[in-house]
Amino acid sequence: MVHILYNPNSNCGCDTQAMINDAKANFTKCEVKSLLDIADLKAYFETFSIDDEVVLIGGDGTLNVVLNNLRGYDIKNKFYLYKGGTGNDFLRDICGTSFENENLVQINEYIGNLPVVTVNGKEYLFVDNVGYGIDGKVCTAAEDLKAKGKQKINYTTLAIKLLLTSYKPNGATVTVDGKTEKFDRVWMAPVMNGLYYGGGMMPCPKQDRKSDFISCCVVHSTNALQTLIIFPSIFKGEHVKYESKVRTLKGKEIKVVFDKPQDVQIDGETIRGVTEISAVKYASLRKTVKAD
Repeated sequence: MVHILYNPNSNCGCDTQAMINDAKANFTKCEVKSLLDIADLKAYFETFSIDDEVVLIGGDGTLNVVLNNLRGYDIKNKFYLYKGGTGNDFLRDICGTSFENENLVQINEYIGNLPVVTVNGKEYLFVDNVGYGIDGKVCTAAEDLKAKGKQKINYTTLAIKLLLTSYKPNGATVTVDGKTEKFDRVWMAPVMNGLYYGGGMMPCPKQDRKSDFISCCVVHSTNALQTLIIFPSIFKGEHVKYESKVRTLKGKEIKVVFDKPQDVQIDGETIRGVTEISAVKYASLRKTVKAD
């Protein structure tokens, strides 16, 4: 049996039923279930036989929510992700040059060594990144636009608009494996487990999700125009050439503290008004992290 799971509230603008039909075409016997109809995801997985397989239709945010609900559970079944998100940065990373041609990918080997971020005293596993600064603000602004009924949102355009208008940078302190640095006028300080975020941006172009490290990119000490000049180069990882304005740091433990509260996004899932985050390259999804 193949269990196809989907999120009916996904806002990627895709035809969910078409994706379900396409996923089903790869298998013989399937059960399709909405994630909203599953009260206890761990208990649901425990009903599977060892030969059952799981297909999750969605993007990074849906995968994040599912894995956080499964933390402490040893996933023994083959687990596939069907490309159904807005940016699909997780699949973009693991598929490499074949990304455009891959819709259904087995991901077991990539979800057994996930990092943890602590926000407001609560721990969250993350797959790709924790966006802190203008990238977090972009996600909450998009969330507000969706709540008002807007369907199609260009995140890059929204980021540029915020950069030139309402977003104001402030100081931040970054601590990596016990070493602390203070930065002025910080626009963004994402912590990365994967290579991509925001639909293909590479803030830390040397980051490898299979390594023992996570990375942080700090864009700092610039005005809005200078930041706008740097911004497009992030899509190719070329922003690192602006060495006086961009720092990339890597370690096993990264803490970022802003002088004023900022919005945070964790694989696209948002938390507002956060003063600090603390991320650790965690050992395994199969181990239970701190209780909520």
